[in-house]
Amino acid sequence: MFEEFNIKQKDKYYLLFILIFSSILVGYYINFNNNLGIYCSDVYVYLLNALYYTGTNIRSTGTIYLSPLICFLTSIFFDLGFVDKQAIYIVTGAFAIFGNIGFYLLLKRFFDEELSLTGTVIYSSLTLYLTWLANGTLDIPAVAMTIWTALFIIIAINDDSKFYQYAILFIVLGLFTRYTIILTVPAFVLYYVYENGFKLKSDDLRYILKGIGIGLLLMIIIFSIIMIMGSGHFGASGQISNGISGAQGSQTDPAYNTDVSYYVSNFLNFISNSHTFIDGNPVLDNPTPLAFGVFALLIVGMCIWLYDNRRKPEKTDIIPLTLFILAIISFTRISSVITTLLVLLGLYFMGKDSENKIPYFMLAWIFSNIIFFSYYTIKVNRYFLPAFPAIIYFILLSTESINKHLKINKNIIPIVLIVLFIIQAFTFTLTFEPTDEFKNIEVVSDYIIDNNPDYENLSIGVYNVRAYNWWLGGNLLAIESNDIQTIDSSNVTYYISDKVLDNITNYTEIKNINDIHIYEKSV
Repeated sequence: MFEEFNIKQKDKYYLLFILIFSSILVGYYINFNNNLGIYCSDVYVYLLNALYYTGTNIRSTGTIYLSPLICFLTSIFFDLGFVDKQAIYIVTGAFAIFGNIGFYLLLKRFFDEELSLTGTVIYSSLTLYLTWLANGTLDIPAVAMTIWTALFIIIAINDDSKFYQYAILFIVLGLFTRYTIILTVPAFVLYYVYENGFKLKSDDLRYILKGIGIGLLLMIIIFSIIMIMGSGHFGASGQISNGISGAQGSQTDPAYNTDVSYYVSNFLNFISNSHTFIDGNPVLDNPTPLAFGVFALLIVGMCIWLYDNRRKPEKTDIIPLTLFILAIISFTRISSVITTLLVLLGLYFMGKDSENKIPYFMLAWIFSNIIFFSYYTIKVNRYFLPAFPAIIYFILLSTESINKHLKINKNIIPIVLIVLFIIQAFTFTLTFEPTDEFKNIEVVSDYIIDNNPDYENLSIGVYNVRAYNWWLGGNLLAIESNDIQTIDSSNVTYYISDKVLDNITNYTEIKNINDIHIYEKSV
């Protein structure tokens, strides 16, 4: 199996470097995130889901369908006695390392060892990547599964058909990591059609059917488990179905944003930024000279590549041009699926007779993700992560094109990029605005626990039940802080509020911990 990866002696050294670099980086960010606190509330859902896999169900029946793979792996640490938020940091960090190794092997299919190493370091040191590294969120693990799927697909198409079964298995596991991994699958199909046409080869079909069989069996097993644990509830299709039907996200969501240019306009900040703060979600601000430099490299290099690969216009070019125009017209007006389909058809007609099919495949990878997430009105910067492996491909292609036209050592640009991005990887944490907001939840919970040995038997009201369920258990009552009447008439022993409660009569404030107020019922 491993011979298809074509790993040479130099590759072994570079892979060892990636393993060491990625492991140190993950350890560094686990420590950083541990000190910062959980700033993505979804992580609390995954932690509680993991706890459910050990047998303790705290409001997880309706959410157990979310990332069963990550949550189950985290539950193994819980079963071993390590019931801590760092367990999910370790699991998601391990996926990051796995993804980086796979990305190097994927890039080696197109570039030499030095450029492949450069691309891997850039990807793993992007400020967008670092923002979500080893913090319990699903995006980086999902991209890791996508990267390995892409690698297996390319090997299957070009070298050995048996890799289709591994690719399909990873698609299934990827779905149960983060369901939106399905968005990149059309790009894989397009590449198959580029290389083999619309007819399946008999040898391909044998391994594809075998992979589908194994994948379906695995899917049925996992699906059955989460349906039983979820009492028949399965809400995973919500976001995807909204995109297909043309429905939009809720305006009450803190991430509601109708700006379809959000991801494009923030692209430079995703590469490198100098100011990071958390406003509901992490906000990357002020792009650095490194971001502008990489963007200039991308633009100049791609202009050179396009010039080197120029061709005379043909009459058949009217077909993809028409499809792209229709895609632009349909964007945000009908459905993201229609727009994506038009773009993929346009890329098919452009690339089917081209010698440069990989760039068109990478464009399909990018557009399959960016169209859906730009169209959807719930926008979080981490949603753009799945597009970055393909973007890195174009950065490396640009570097390669520039090197062909400049009489300099071909390793100068890669070395400069590697050094600058490694520096960024370990200094990015300095760009975060200092905050105790997310650590306060832990501190307040510790205060309740330390002063009430029987806290699990107390009735406690909280303003944020998702977070406090993890720290204080399931005996909590969710009451918004501005609902004074409900709080006052409740029978909870304590109420934890994120604001001062004026005109409350039945409760007395006993502790203020960094603007988190603990009220105790008056005797």
